[in-house]
Amino acid sequence: MTTAVEIIGVRKLFGATTALERVDFEVGAGEFVSLLGASGCGKSTLLRIIAGFESPSEGRVRIHGEDVTRLPPERRPTNLVFQRGALFPHMTVRENVGYGLKVKGWARTRIDARVEEMLALVRLEGFGDREPGQLSGGQAQRVALARALASEPQVLLLDEPLSALDLKLRQQMQLELRAIQKRLGATFVFVTHDQTEALVMSDRIAIMNNGRIVQHGTPREIYRRPNSVFVSNFIGATNLLRGTVDTRNGQASLQTGSGSYVIPATEMHLESGQRMVLSIRPEAVRLQGEGARVNGLVTEIIYQGNNVRVGTRLDPDTIFWAEGRDDEFDGIAVGDTVALGWAEDAATILEDDGT
Repeated sequence: MTTAVEIIGVRKLFGATTALERVDFEVGAGEFVSLLGASGCGKSTLLRIIAGFESPSEGRVRIHGEDVTRLPPERRPTNLVFQRGALFPHMTVRENVGYGLKVKGWARTRIDARVEEMLALVRLEGFGDREPGQLSGGQAQRVALARALASEPQVLLLDEPLSALDLKLRQQMQLELRAIQKRLGATFVFVTHDQTEALVMSDRIAIMNNGRIVQHGTPREIYRRPNSVFVSNFIGATNLLRGTVDTRNGQASLQTGSGSYVIPATEMHLESGQRMVLSIRPEAVRLQGEGARVNGLVTEIIYQGNNVRVGTRLDPDTIFWAEGRDDEFDGIAVGDTVALGWAEDAATILEDDGT
């Protein structure tokens, strides 16, 4: 795969505050990559550095092999879609979409054809004469997307463009945006703090924390094999069993306040006495399941439609969650004692970093 964006040793300081700490990362041509993290982790700063609205204190940015570190935004082959679209209120939809092309000196007939093509792409045919104030939130964001795509940027940068939408519209726009990206074969770099959004839309996810990329990979890799307690906790819900390693009798186990658990096969070197954590996703836990077992007292049942989440107390300090179809939990009530199990390979062993 050809590399579209290269971030090489990028560091960003705002006075005494370090926003980015020597970030190295690549985005392949035609990839949809999400920068995921909590507020203040550096994801929007990194996006603005790629776009040229911020300059790195150290490091370089290349786009399709060209060093653009010192180029202003208008000379980069990128476009940036902001959180709320930032449409010109005094222009019609058609004028908004064609504005950048007009600035570039395109001929009127060429602009008109491109605008109609873009409005069709975002399913807004017939909206060209409307003003931004006549649009819904989702329509306005689609106009902003059409405007950004009109000039055929090599890389489209999106800074939480769906965060202001209500849940149902947001879910619809996630699928539409993903479909547009695949149809065009374009490179998208997408900033979000929403874990589900990143999982649904991305080819790869880069999780950021304190100005660093702490793990990157496919949604499946990130979710099923987090590399730290932070990542395991941040992306999706998980159960964390903390304890010390016991390697006696040729089988590594984790000794915790609620019992002893087999540690799944790992390339990590484990020694007795190490503080470690087992991470098990709630949907991997089954009532009276095969494999590792534990008894828990049901303390909470949360109905979510097709799914149910059941919280069980293993010991005074540990609530353990199971999640599954509604019919799997028929007859279970708060106060019941239940047996829980999970497949050995559903657990991930992680260093206990205190988070």
